[in-house]
Amino acid sequence: MIRIATVGTSGYAYSHIERLWSLEKIYELVAVSDSVSKSTGADECRERGIPVYDSVDDMLVNIQGKCDVVLVATPIHTHFEIAKKCIEAGFDVFLEKPPVATIQDLDNLALFAKSKGKNIAVAFQYLYSSIVKQLKARIVAGEFGTVKRVKGMAGSPRFDSYYNRNNWAGKIRADNEWVLDGTINNPLAHMLANELYFASMEAGKMAEPVTVQAELYHGHNIESEDTSSLRIITTDDVEVIFNASLCSDMKIDTTITIECENATIEYVSFGRATITRDDGSVEQLNDSSHKGINMLEKLADTFEAKKPYAATLEICRPFTLCVNGAFESCGGTYGIDKKYVKTFESDDLVKTVIEDIDSVLQTAHLKGKLFSEIDVSWAQKSKPFDLSDYKQFPTGIIS
Repeated sequence: MIRIATVGTSGYAYSHIERLWSLEKIYELVAVSDSVSKSTGADECRERGIPVYDSVDDMLVNIQGKCDVVLVATPIHTHFEIAKKCIEAGFDVFLEKPPVATIQDLDNLALFAKSKGKNIAVAFQYLYSSIVKQLKARIVAGEFGTVKRVKGMAGSPRFDSYYNRNNWAGKIRADNEWVLDGTINNPLAHMLANELYFASMEAGKMAEPVTVQAELYHGHNIESEDTSSLRIITTDDVEVIFNASLCSDMKIDTTITIECENATIEYVSFGRATITRDDGSVEQLNDSSHKGINMLEKLADTFEAKKPYAATLEICRPFTLCVNGAFESCGGTYGIDKKYVKTFESDDLVKTVIEDIDSVLQTAHLKGKLFSEIDVSWAQKSKPFDLSDYKQFPTGIIS
């Protein structure tokens, strides 16, 4: 039995709490903390007799000797300070994705955890799944030949209310801290993380980026991005293409296409894959497990065995490099001309849609191109940003 506390009780943190309760033979939730003390999660914890603290500091003092791990599921810009406090207090940390917003925070946090003899697992839940582990092992073994290119596409519509739920959604900075909220660093961060993972032929590693060329746009009335198009070149000269939007008309299943020397793998919705070999043979893989619960089970096994976690800060460093490099590449975000943006109202909800974005995503994915390379009228070209020896975000002006 692992004794666990959580920082955060609302939003996605509440989902984690529900999963922990479903795994009561593995985890005992001993305490929670949240400044939003009247959340559904906090109320349910009180009903179960679980202490609810208004501050992280109070909780950390009171769980000494009663807890093994702290799960942190709070706003992106708070991850660094809260995780550091938990490590200082003597606990391992399960840290919600993305780990932090900047490469300097990631490096500093990794060094701090190491100096204290503690470990941080990053909750990129799909990296813990059996289908990803199987595909990765077979790629590393060279079964499909060398990886040449990895392409990703997703459309995940967000109503305008999504950006009114807190003070950091859709922000580049909040509370004077970097957030870099958007497709690449929040709702569709899983796609980028998985792409980088598949692009590397080294076991347990993401591919190291050399350059990032990014186009970051917003259709919603926000400062950060809700639509993005990236080209990443790795140290092994693998091209990684990422095209995604939160302003699509319809939901477009997350699709990652791994182009190898002797086969093409299409990995869809983080649960199924089709392997098509050059000889025409086709193989299907399916994984219907609940990825969040599976991750918590795998984290428990790893913690008890005192082994390295599948997704550590060090493993996720290429992800954060790519996020920072993307904003550096284009100097910020570009608001799409309103003549290309439509809004639709239904049941008090407002949906913002970029004109023809669904077909733009599909065409860019099929061709392995950026939006500006397929003659999209509102697209703006950018330049590749060199990530060689990159250690501090930002180096230029980000707006």
